[in-house]
Amino acid sequence: MANKTVLGMVFHGEYPTHPRIENQALHLINLGMEVHLFCVTYKKNEPRHQLYKGIHVHRHYLPSWMYQLSALAYSISLYHLIMKPKLGSFVRDNKIDVLHLHNMYLAQPLFDLNKKNKLPIVLDLHENLPEIMKHYPHLKSALGKVLIHPSFWKKKEEEFIKKSDKVIVVTNEAKIDIESRTKIDSDKTLVLPNFTDSSFIKKSYDQNIANRFADRFNVLYIGDTGTRRGLESIIRSIPLLIHDIPNFNLIIVGSSSNDASLKELANKEGATKYVSAEGWQTENLLPDYVHVADVGICPILRNIHHDTTYANKLFQYALHGKSILASDCIAQKSLIENEEWGLIHSADDAVDFAKQLKTLYHNPELRKKTGQNAAKSIENKYNYGSSGFNNKFYTKLLNG
Repeated sequence: MANKTVLGMVFHGEYPTHPRIENQALHLINLGMEVHLFCVTYKKNEPRHQLYKGIHVHRHYLPSWMYQLSALAYSISLYHLIMKPKLGSFVRDNKIDVLHLHNMYLAQPLFDLNKKNKLPIVLDLHENLPEIMKHYPHLKSALGKVLIHPSFWKKKEEEFIKKSDKVIVVTNEAKIDIESRTKIDSDKTLVLPNFTDSSFIKKSYDQNIANRFADRFNVLYIGDTGTRRGLESIIRSIPLLIHDIPNFNLIIVGSSSNDASLKELANKEGATKYVSAEGWQTENLLPDYVHVADVGICPILRNIHHDTTYANKLFQYALHGKSILASDCIAQKSLIENEEWGLIHSADDAVDFAKQLKTLYHNPELRKKTGQNAAKSIENKYNYGSSGFNNKFYTKLLNG
């Protein structure tokens, strides 16, 4: 029997916290690969080495100040100098055959090490980081503007795209963007959306959650609640909805530093009793919230990053056969309209959101049909088995 290919995934953050990484790893393990994950922890008591769902997790403890330092990765070399020997040990000790780098925070030390190791490297760009970081609060501070330059991150991103053996992106729009910027060959890039593992469907669901939201028209949002996510317009739409939908209920599963402002806005709009702010919930409870939803929403605001990405929540809603109402960011608009998963509203437009939601509310057959379309698309098309992402994807790199 041939030896298993040993894949080394590299992630600059904590784990388990990231469904894209986990779902990819589990898929590859099921196909017979051995997956080792390099990640960090800011908790002293967290296990350094752990076999988690079949993934060999290697955590490297960092003091909390290193989290802030990672934001300066391409401004001050200290972060990369500290991480480089840790990455070197990870590759050497686990006899890694091929590397899969999630995002670009650790790209510089990994590519520097690889001048000697000469392993194939796959660069997985979860997002258009140079564009989305322009919206991060710490970049808007006076010090942030001096120390962190998205234009330099963009230049480095293009450098690493060219150096990588393969590049993975989330949407076809992202593929078009990076190919137009870097002039790489089209066959170098694989489009791999944030597919949801089938385990997100449970055999039984939390009865307490089901009872709490019974007899209500539940509109669900999962994820970060920062201003670029568009929840302000949803809250402003509530006074426009409750005459037609008296049992309307907005469930928000997530949190951010913006929560106090959202709460204040809900109070100002007289909408507090129509909002169930659940905060962050454990991963195993997310399916229970999707299960009680009548409509799943993704109201993200328009920007270059949002126009070229899909949120995890779209595929979580779809897997459960839920109709989706999403903003008109280019990639998700194309997906939802082409696959007939639901309806689209103009981003940051409370009036249009209310109009489209009323359409779904008054047409239960439309909700049912679009939800069925979504579930069928996941089964037949939007899944790892149909994506070309498999063990052969990596062995082709090893065999040249």
